[in-house]
Parts: sequence; C-alpha cells; structure tokens
Amino acid sequence: MEFSDPREWPFPVSTGEPVRVDSVTEEYAYLGAWPSAAGPWERIAQKLALGEQGPEDVLTVKSPAGLTAQVRFDIASYFGGADDSSTLPNERVAAVMQAGHELARAEGPLHPGTMPQYPVPSPAHAGCVAIPLAILGVDQGQRGLYAPPRIAVVRWPDATPIGAGDAPGFDPRQWPPRRLGDWPPATTRQWDQQRLAGAIERFTALWGRILDAWFSADSYPQHGDELREALQLVALLVPPDLLDVYRELSPRFWTALEKSSASVG
Repeated sequence: MEFSDPREWPFPVSTGEPVRVDSVTEEYAYLGAWPSAAGPWERIAQKLALGEQGPEDVLTVKSPAGLTAQVRFDIASYFGGADDSSTLPNERVAAVMQAGHELARAEGPLHPGTMPQYPVPSPAHAGCVAIPLAILGVDQGQRGLYAPPRIAVVRWPDATPIGAGDAPGFDPRQWPPRRLGDWPPATTRQWDQQRLAGAIERFTALWGRILDAWFSADSYPQHGDELREALQLVALLVPPDLLDVYRELSPRFWTALEKSSASVG
C-alpha cells in the first residue's frame, strides 16, 4: 500500500517523482538519509522500469510499522555504459576537501584539530572552490566546532592546489576563534550509524552535482529538487553558525542556492 496520509511521506522528493542517483550506493544512502518515522526502511522488492527520463530503479520499501512505499530512482546517469574512468560527485567533493587540507598543511602549521568542511565556489578565483578549515576542539569537556582560521582554495573538480590564507575576519589575537556549535551537531546526536552515513553520502553526491552545475552553468531535470534537499541535509549535518561562514565566503552562490531552493514548488 501507499501512505494513506501524505504527511507521513518522509522523502524530500514528492511521491512518484524520480530521484536522481549516480550509483547504487547512492540509492541506499538516500533511503538511509530519510528513514520512516518508525525507523529504517527495509527493501522488499526491486524492479527496472522505463521512465520519462530513461531507465529507473523502482524500490519498494517497508517501515518497521508496516507502511510501504515505492521510491523511483533515475539511473540514466550510470545504467548501461557509465564511464568507469569518471569519478562520482561525492568522490570529487572528498578529493577537493583532502587537497585543501594538505595544501594548507604544506604552507604552514595547522591546529591538530583542523577539519576541512564542505567546499563552496570561491568568488576571487574563477573555477575554484574554497574549503573552510574549521577546528574541532574541547572546552570544559564539550566538543565543539570552531570558526576556520584558514581557508584553502583548489580548482574544481581536479583539486589542483591554488593557495591558502587566513579566513575572512580571522584575528590571531583573538584565540580561540568563535564557537560555531556542538560537534557532532545536536540534530544528528540521536541518529543511528545507518542514517548518519546515508545522509553524508547522499549530501556529498548532491553537493558535487550542484557544484558541477554552478561552474558549467548547466542544469538537469532534478536540479531544483536537489538544491532543496541539499539545504535540508547540510542544515542537519553541520552547526547552524557554519552556514553563516558559507554565506560570507561565497555570498553569490549561497544566495542563489537559497533562492533557487525556495522557488521549488
């Protein structure tokens, strides 16, 4: 059966609408990121179908409460002839984050708690992303994420290093930097490992495609849906004050992201 009450539908994409994924792993990540109210989904059936955009993987899932739903995945990007030499979008995001961390470390000492955060387009360097290098620290027994004293810039998507420098507004005389919030964020504290891993995997895939579209000025059928879902997930996965850091680092991108997301019907 389908959900009798549409309010119980937990997924960000409307029922019956295909969800873009670029791998089978991303399909399962999507299900993990958006569990039912009663807990994780169990996959009970799977079939291949032909949708308006091409092949679809249709999964029937069941909640611990016995509710079932069908989720349609648009698999045209990888079904029947994907280029094995190409990287997945989440791999591109991970690569630039690692490259940014390594670049900053090579250019000078870093705090041992340095944690690279998700990249955003750099307004000052065309075709490049800025990676905030926030700090994970413990104060009075409480783990928290602190504002990035350093920013690394690398080219998207090949992660060619460009440079690293002080973050906007950073003053070494004011240490530690301002606290952005608890780590892990309170929003994820009660999640099981399946949901956390799924949310991170799904978000980084979304983020890679969104960055691809930003730099190429191209869109795709699910672009609006993915902008909205990405904002939902990043607001869960990072402390709220880190979003302000992103707005300051990449104001045109972040404003466009929020406006485009809000315009999705």
